[in-house]
Amino acid sequence: MRKRWIVAGAAAIMMGLAACSGGSGGDPSGAPQGNLTLTLAPIAPAQPWDLKDAGLGHNTIYYQPVYDQLFRLDANADVQPNLATEWSYDDTQTKLSLTLRDDVTFTDGTVFDGEAVKANLLNTKTGTNEAAGMLQLVDSVDVVDATHVVVNLTSPDPSLVPNLGNTAGMMASPAAIGTEGLQTTPVGSGPYVLDVANTTVDAKYTFTRNPDYWNPDAFPFDKIVLTPLNDATAMLNALQAGQIDGGFVSDTKNVATLEGAGLNILTYPSGDVSGLYIWDRAGDLVPALGDVKVRQAINFAFDKDTIIKTAFTGYGIATTQAFNPDGAAFDPALNDVYTYDVAKAKDLMAQAGYADGFELTMPDLTAFNPGAQAAIVEQLGAIGITVKLDPLPLDQVIDALLNGKYAASYFQLASFRPWDTSVIQIPENALWNPFRYTDPTIKGLLDQASAATGAEQDAIFRDVNEYLVNQAWNAPWTDVVSNFAYSSKVAVTPQKFAIVPYLYNFAPAS
Repeated sequence: MRKRWIVAGAAAIMMGLAACSGGSGGDPSGAPQGNLTLTLAPIAPAQPWDLKDAGLGHNTIYYQPVYDQLFRLDANADVQPNLATEWSYDDTQTKLSLTLRDDVTFTDGTVFDGEAVKANLLNTKTGTNEAAGMLQLVDSVDVVDATHVVVNLTSPDPSLVPNLGNTAGMMASPAAIGTEGLQTTPVGSGPYVLDVANTTVDAKYTFTRNPDYWNPDAFPFDKIVLTPLNDATAMLNALQAGQIDGGFVSDTKNVATLEGAGLNILTYPSGDVSGLYIWDRAGDLVPALGDVKVRQAINFAFDKDTIIKTAFTGYGIATTQAFNPDGAAFDPALNDVYTYDVAKAKDLMAQAGYADGFELTMPDLTAFNPGAQAAIVEQLGAIGITVKLDPLPLDQVIDALLNGKYAASYFQLASFRPWDTSVIQIPENALWNPFRYTDPTIKGLLDQASAATGAEQDAIFRDVNEYLVNQAWNAPWTDVVSNFAYSSKVAVTPQKFAIVPYLYNFAPAS
C-alpha cells in the first residue's frame, strides 16, 4: 500500500504507549466533521511549554496544537499569512514591518496584539534551543499600535520571515510568559488546548478543540493525541497494532514490515544530513580531532554507499556536504572530495602523528539506528580509531551533546535554507557548536553572506560550503530520505524542510 511522495526539503534533528482511538473517515475538505481523533507518536520527548525552550524537527508537533505562529508555511515552505497578514522590509533589510490580525484571543482571555508579539519574540530569543537561535539577530521590537509592529535586527537575517512560520514565530499569552505555570501548561491561541485530565507527562498528551480558534477549517480533527515513542521497535509495534495513526520510521529496515501490515509509507527527502558529526574541532576533549588531517581521514574512512545500503536500506543520497541539494550553497563537485579510501585515511592519520590511532567515546545510538552505529565502530576501527560506546539513555543524548560531553557522535542535523544551515552550527554561539569552535575565515564569509543578496549571496554560500568540506568540519554520509508510516484512516501531505509532516498536513482519509 505504498503511497510515495517525493519532495525537496530539509529538516531537523532526531529524537509508555497508551492505546488511543485512531482517526475515522470524514470529509477530506478540511472542515470539522465530528468526533475525529488523530493519534501520532513523536520520537522525541516533549519539551517545556515556554517557547524559549522550543526546538525544531520532532519537537515541533507538540507546540503546533496549542500555539499559532505569525506565518504559515505551505507544503513547499513558502510563507503565507497567518497571525501576521502583511510584511515588508526597509531598504537596509534590518527593519521588518508586520501587520497583525485583530480578531485573535489567547485561551486565558488575553488579546493578541503588537504587545503580545513583542513579549513573545523577546522572550523566545532568551532561550538556548533552536527557536531561540532563529531570533538571535532580533535586537528590539517597536509596537506601533495594536496591529502593527516593527522588528529591528542587528544585521540582515535572510531566513527570519520563514522562521517566524515555525516555533520561533509561535505566540503564547503574554500574561503567562515568565510564570512557573507555563513550564507545565501551555497558554496559546492555537487550534487546540491541552486536556490536562487526559494527559500523562512523557506518555500521552491529549488536545481538544479550542472553540474560539479563528481558522478551524485548517484543522479537521477534533482531538489530537501524542504518545512519544523513541524506540524503533515500540513504534513498529504500535503502528502494526493500530494504536497510532502515524509515526516516523527511524529504522528503515522496518519499512517493508509496515507495508506488509497495510500501512502507507510517505517517503521524501527531508533535507536532513546524517553522518558522523565532529563537535570537538579544536581538540579540547580529544586532541586528535583538532588536526584537519585526522578529520579528513575520518571522511575517507566511511564507505557511504555501503552505509546507505545497509544502515538505511537504500534510503539516502551520498554526500560530503552539510547543505541540502535544493539550496544555492550545494555544489555536486564537492561530493567527490572524499571517496572511500582506507589507505588514504591511514596515511593522513600517520601524517598527523596518529598511526597507532586513538580512542573516541560517543553515545551509543544503536536503539535509534543500529546500522549507523555499527558502521561508525567498524569503519573507524579500520583506520585505528577505537570507538567506545557510552550507553546513555536516548532521552539524555541531546542535552549531553549540547553540553559538550562527547567529541563526536552519529547525528542527523537539519539543513534548511543556506543561512539556516550555517547559523545553526557555524558561529561561536550556534546551538550545534557545543565546543564554541571559532574560525575567522568562516566568520568572515558568514558576515559577507548576511549583507549580500541574490546571486552574490549564493556565491558566498558556495564558498562557505567548500570551506567546510575542505576543513572536514564533519563527516556527512547522506542526504536523508525519510519515511513516515500512517494508517488508511488518514491522508498526509509531505512538508518541505520538515523531518515529519506538520499538524496541518494531516486530514481524514476520503
